[in-house]
Amino acid sequence: MATHDPTQRAAAELDKLSAAHVRAEERLEQARIPLHEAIIRHLRERSAPPGKLADHTPYDRNHVGRIAKAAEVPPLRGPDAGPPPVYDDATASKAYAELDHFTAAFKRAEAKVEQTRTPLHEAIIRHYTERTLPPGVLADHTPYDRNHVGRLVKAAGAPSIRG
Repeated sequence: MATHDPTQRAAAELDKLSAAHVRAEERLEQARIPLHEAIIRHLRERSAPPGKLADHTPYDRNHVGRIAKAAEVPPLRGPDAGPPPVYDDATASKAYAELDHFTAAFKRAEAKVEQTRTPLHEAIIRHYTERTLPPGVLADHTPYDRNHVGRLVKAAGAPSIRG
């Protein structure tokens, strides 16, 4: 049943946009998990140099190093390092191909998050500017807290409700 109350329509719109955004963020996390697992597995197996592995991920080598450290992958250098690895071109190629596959899936999921974020932010700003819903209610119908809603509308240059 359609409603004619602007506040109910605004809340319903925000609920719909928020649900799509949250689903997209969940898919991004689902894409991140196998990517990180593959990074960790290839670092443990010494499939290829970490810097080269990083080239086939959306991360720089420093972030790949943080992922490795969090997973307690033994370092290549230092007092805890084992014997220097010997890399095989065929093994490295397979590792790169796998990481390229997971990176592509991750980037698609990341793009979907951005596609859902934009209309959500536009709706938040529009409803704030039109004074359809106050910041607290906007926050109730979005995945953001009231402070984040305030930062969004301020960054958009929306006039303050208090003024």
